[in-house]
Amino acid sequence: MIREILTHDREEIVRLIEATGNFSEAEVGIAKELIDICIEQSDQQDYIGYVTEIDERIAGFLIFGPTPATTGTYDMYWIAVHPDFQGQGVAQDLDDFIVEFVHQRGGYLIIAETSGQPSYERTRAFYAKQSYEKLAQIPDYYKPGDDLIIFGKRI
Repeated sequence: MIREILTHDREEIVRLIEATGNFSEAEVGIAKELIDICIEQSDQQDYIGYVTEIDERIAGFLIFGPTPATTGTYDMYWIAVHPDFQGQGVAQDLDDFIVEFVHQRGGYLIIAETSGQPSYERTRAFYAKQSYEKLAQIPDYYKPGDDLIIFGKRI
């Protein structure tokens, strides 16, 4: 079941992010900020958060929003699946959800950014499998040897 992020989800989502073992302390801090915005500022429209629940556990989560100063582009800020649920279609369901959400609002492009590090290979393969195109690669963006890779999906 995919539903909006609720206040009581916060700590379980943070544990999910940490369980992936893929995110730095700074990235976890950024995720917490965005989760808090989704929960505490329900009237804002910049960050939209959803979770997937399986057997009363949060299996995955998604935060996205319209890209400022565009007329149909959305940024996917976070998509992550707890390791216990990886390979079960959770991320694909979340991606299908964002595509339908954006489409229903007249949007046409979803942008997702990720790292070029080997630990993000699974993430890059996911985007490719979901028909995202690699639009750009910026060398040494995050730090020396860690490129920014930008994917886009037209809908």
